[in-house]
Amino acid sequence: MNVTKQMSSWFVDSGVTPNTSGSDARYIRFINMTLLVFAAAQLPILPLLATLGLQQQLLVNLLALVFCMLGFVLNRRGDHLLAKLLVISVVIANTGYFTVVLGSSSPTHHWLIAGAVLGVLAFKPVEWPWAALLVGIATLAFVIFEVLHPELEPAVQHLGSADDELRAAQASTIAATMLILVLVGMMHLRFAKSEVALQNEKAQSDRLLRAILPEEIAKELRETGSTRAVRHEDVSLLFADLVGFTPLAASMPAEDVVALLAKVFERFDGLIKECGVEKIKTIGDAYMVAGGVPEASIDHAERLAQCALGMVQILEHFSGESGHTLQLRIGLHRGPAVAGVIGTTKFAYDLWGESVNLASRLESSGEPGRIHVSDAFRKGLEETMKFEIRGEVELKGVGLTRTHWLVGTA
Repeated sequence: MNVTKQMSSWFVDSGVTPNTSGSDARYIRFINMTLLVFAAAQLPILPLLATLGLQQQLLVNLLALVFCMLGFVLNRRGDHLLAKLLVISVVIANTGYFTVVLGSSSPTHHWLIAGAVLGVLAFKPVEWPWAALLVGIATLAFVIFEVLHPELEPAVQHLGSADDELRAAQASTIAATMLILVLVGMMHLRFAKSEVALQNEKAQSDRLLRAILPEEIAKELRETGSTRAVRHEDVSLLFADLVGFTPLAASMPAEDVVALLAKVFERFDGLIKECGVEKIKTIGDAYMVAGGVPEASIDHAERLAQCALGMVQILEHFSGESGHTLQLRIGLHRGPAVAGVIGTTKFAYDLWGESVNLASRLESSGEPGRIHVSDAFRKGLEETMKFEIRGEVELKGVGLTRTHWLVGTA
């Protein structure tokens, strides 16, 4: 059983290479499976022809099988279009020959319907002119035998009674119908696999898009193909920087530097998801997060404050585990900002405005291991968070600014 299964798989997959696209592979396998079905259909026919002494007809069927095997060789060698043309032409020609031999009263010409179905299913969209040609020939031949010359007499009288002819006609009709059903079933299976593959690719694409864009922005981009910049009047912003990372990175191999950053940022990513805020971007060892975007929320500043406290704790734990001395310098501010997507090939969701600049200055003018916040950020959080007054600080490009330290929850 295993040997038969392996041989069948080898036959069906012949012509499929690692470089073959999924769509092309399905068409290649379809032709190979069709050849298997055609060969299986000949198994009862060949002994019957031999028993009836129809040597010429037996020879024609054997010759058709040889040409079909040649089609398999062509398919295996990569001449897929030529293989399809040869196989379908053989099926149509063989059916036409036996219809002439057995007469129009025999339902042999019903196999031309199977040939037409095969012509529809076997060709890729770019090959449809060939499909139209072969389907047209098969359909025209069927109409000739069924409508224009229904009285065509058989060239060979191979059965002795009317009952035998009836049973043979019924068997031929059933066989042709079964072949059509098998071909359609094979194509349905191919479509089902294509649909699953398409759904998987779409899901993967959606996951990748969501990894770089907020859900609402990703949805807008999928549905409209573009996004619009939006001004948010109340946004909380966090900038964090790893203090001591630059000299540490200079003393480590590049692979270890990337691995260390990946471990730290992976923990930060999990935290911001729990806090319900939005990661904006990373630049080297710097990390930017925002609250209240792309959808407004009442408690976004509190969520971001909780996130900042959690990030400090995460890095303390990580430093203890890894043996590397690292600290975070964090800046927090609250105010209006414009948010949107920039880029056409590598999308990036970002924020702009004076509030963003001020949050960045708060981070750069802070102290290692501490969370530096503006007076605007502190307001409204006095009941839930603990702050220490730092006083007025000279911020580059901003001037004297009243700031505080966020030290914990109330």
